[in-house]
Amino acid sequence: MIWLYLLSAVPLALFIILLLVMDSFSLTKWSTLFSCVGAGMVMYGAAWLICQIPFIGESRLLVSVVEESCKGIIVYLLISRKKVGLLGDATIYGSAIGAGFGLVSSIRYLTVHGGANFFHTILLGFEAAVMHIGCTSLLAMVLIMVHQGKYGSSVNAKVLGSIAAFLATFVVHYIHALEPINPLLLTALLIVYFVLSKRSLFKKNSKFVHDWLDAGINNEINLLGAVKRGEFSTTKPGEYLLSLKERFDPETFFDMYCYVQNYLELSISARSNLILKEAGMPPVHDPANASRLQEMDVLRKRIGPTAELALRPIVDRGQVNTWAMHQLV
Repeated sequence: MIWLYLLSAVPLALFIILLLVMDSFSLTKWSTLFSCVGAGMVMYGAAWLICQIPFIGESRLLVSVVEESCKGIIVYLLISRKKVGLLGDATIYGSAIGAGFGLVSSIRYLTVHGGANFFHTILLGFEAAVMHIGCTSLLAMVLIMVHQGKYGSSVNAKVLGSIAAFLATFVVHYIHALEPINPLLLTALLIVYFVLSKRSLFKKNSKFVHDWLDAGINNEINLLGAVKRGEFSTTKPGEYLLSLKERFDPETFFDMYCYVQNYLELSISARSNLILKEAGMPPVHDPANASRLQEMDVLRKRIGPTAELALRPIVDRGQVNTWAMHQLV
């Protein structure tokens, strides 16, 4: 009996391994990956308890909403707290949450419905688990693009985008619950879709990262060099910063200048380490970067939101940059 439970976990593990192989940047943290699997398992328990409420458990639609919401909470927390910055990472961690949730679901299904036809039950449980992985990875993919500003940078755009992402997973889960086609055929279709869509996704992720690297690193290296040579005022960003001098008191303006310098140091270090990781080389960790991160947080509070907004043309505090500076240096 035990080996059957272990057998039900093998395909889910293979899905995660497949995603890790597809990720050319190898940025996944094993501690976060296993935490996501564990969180998914815990959230299955939470969803199961909620679905014991009669009017919820008796409705396929409400069950779909509850289960996807429980998984989605973990995904949303990871992304909103900037623990994830790239499309590929979001997909891997989202899939890990879905795998943990689906594993417990598969084991419970096998325990309750096993009977004599274990392999048929394993197939049904696996098919449901694949659905959980697919829905959660879809949610993670859309949420990360929403937080990257792909659908607009305003607060309203991000709120509406997040709501739309959750609604999409509710619909997919509910349609699956209606069992529109034979489970064996549905399993095959889900696997084919999962593999092909993730292959395409990681290609897009790779292109996005290369564009992000190309767009920033050369300019930032030149700017930092100008700062260290005392020639920053001769650059266009420097001219822009000087144009702000009359609008802020001297102390705040000096803090803004330090804020820009720390940002350039950290951003260049993060981009350089990403290039090294893609090339299969160990990243270079500058011990001073930890203090730079702390100083940036202090300076950010001291200059205030108005000054931070004024520095947006120079300092990119978007989802990817913020994540990179905290995770890659």
